[in-house]
Amino acid sequence: MSHIFTSIKLLVWCLFFIATINVAAAKEQVFTQTYEKGLWSVQESSFSCRLGQTFDNYASVEIVRVPAEPQKLVLKWLIPDKTVTDVQVYSKRADWQSKNISPPQLNLFTSDITNNTATFDINESTLLRVIKQGGWLDSIIGFGDEQLRLIFTNIFSNDVIEQYQHCLTNLSPLSWKQARDHEIHFKTGKRTVYQQDDLDFLKDLVRYVSLDKDVTKVMVDGHTDNVGSPLANRLLSKERADDIASRLVEFGLPKSMLEVRAHGQRYPIVENSEKGLASNRRVLIRLFRHSN
Repeated sequence: MSHIFTSIKLLVWCLFFIATINVAAAKEQVFTQTYEKGLWSVQESSFSCRLGQTFDNYASVEIVRVPAEPQKLVLKWLIPDKTVTDVQVYSKRADWQSKNISPPQLNLFTSDITNNTATFDINESTLLRVIKQGGWLDSIIGFGDEQLRLIFTNIFSNDVIEQYQHCLTNLSPLSWKQARDHEIHFKTGKRTVYQQDDLDFLKDLVRYVSLDKDVTKVMVDGHTDNVGSPLANRLLSKERADDIASRLVEFGLPKSMLEVRAHGQRYPIVENSEKGLASNRRVLIRLFRHSN
């Protein structure tokens, strides 16, 4: 009798388990982008490169690169009827491709959602290779106890991949945050900039100014510590500022955009103690934009 009772319990449990699976499966809807709409497009500027595709009115997916930031994949749910709780994105072989072909592996998951938008840090080249090789993106969008599966197809992608990569090549080397305010420090008594990192930054800064048409002025302020006389320090700060300014002009900055000032030891940013001296031996470079 106990065997019969145990068998009935097992049968009921199995039926319940199968029903649960069926209910869960029923809650996942799967939509595949039609081939003719599986087109990627590029939006490019000197400060942003975007390669994207929109799945009807459901969602958009976009590869984004901006200066000083890693490349990102951004998936946005476009219908404001539900709240997205998690998103998964996988690479998928196109259904017309041979089973022997496998796109580069992409396996992304996030529960960090802002305004129904999921953002992933991605490998610089993996996702581009997926698209270039004809692979699809399989996205699973969760809404708590429900989920929707959107499969982004992909056709005629070679030209847009080249366009996007061309945009990356011409992207500004600096962001506004990096360019707007920068200090170069000097050793005691030194008057010229010589560190390669500093010279590379000045080149990048000139490149940035050439791209950002809102920049109207570049101000260069020279400073020293308090070792020596005030007059000698004033002259030293001028020589440092003049050297930075001449480097900027050498790298292509219009001289008319420059304003150079020498302050000597008057404005220390830290106390002129033994540890603080190095911080005060500086040239501050600032960019100014048109006021909006």
